[in-house]
Amino acid sequence: MEPIPLSVFEAAVQVAGSALHYKSSLKRLMRNSGVSANGTERYADLTKYQMFRSTWDDLDRAGARGRKVQHNLITALANLDKPDPNVPDVPAGERAIDELRRLAQQENLLVSPEDLARAERRQAAATAAAESASKREQLAALNDRFQALHSHPDRQRRGYDLEKLLAALFRWAELDYHGSYKTETDQIDGAVTLDSFTYLIEVRWREDAAVATDLAVFADKVERRIDATRGMFISMAGFRPTAVDRYRQAKENRLVLLDGGDLAWILEGRFDLTEALRAKVRAASIQGDPYVPVYSL
Repeated sequence: MEPIPLSVFEAAVQVAGSALHYKSSLKRLMRNSGVSANGTERYADLTKYQMFRSTWDDLDRAGARGRKVQHNLITALANLDKPDPNVPDVPAGERAIDELRRLAQQENLLVSPEDLARAERRQAAATAAAESASKREQLAALNDRFQALHSHPDRQRRGYDLEKLLAALFRWAELDYHGSYKTETDQIDGAVTLDSFTYLIEVRWREDAAVATDLAVFADKVERRIDATRGMFISMAGFRPTAVDRYRQAKENRLVLLDGGDLAWILEGRFDLTEALRAKVRAASIQGDPYVPVYSL
């Protein structure tokens, strides 16, 4: 990207100083054009003219990235509809905008608001597509790890690795996750925050389904916390029907139950993790059933 000609820069200085009344307006325009938050505040004690000149010098020193921001600044100033009505000399502000617009058009620097909006939409769409592809690749990698765990020879190690995989999955979903920790009275495999509730996490990978005693011990951990705490029990082998029935009938159940099948659906990308958890919670709240399979939601 070519440097901005001196004549265009000087015209931009005049617009920044004479067409914008408040320093906050200039700082907002600079921030929207790509100047960093620190950069917009660095010269806040100077006049608007001096602020613009000093910030421009910083952008000069930033190389190609700085030149791109300079071009954005020229476009933003030249595309001003009119001066702020509170400036001391409105006609002078109008002349400054017209002169910058003329010089910018002469140098083929000016992008129309419509073209700029289209470019921003294209860039936003491209960024969103790239982020979506990256997220799919990350989820596929987590699923590969999950599948590999099924043939892990060390069963105890497999359980620890599953905890690590779940931590990575919660973070992939951008949920507020806390890893395993111990207190004076118990050990927690992890905790995650969803919709203002904190869910303590219990992870089990055993050959047999979890029994009523397993659920009772975990429920006790949850009940010793404040009311905004719930429990998320993840048992790869599922749960004994008699154990689940006890919590379907419980007066104050605070547990949500997941099994290996639920994880498979989520890791294969067939159900979004956050939405799956919310659907599980809705089923527990509305139907009184803490163990509704993801595939049926």
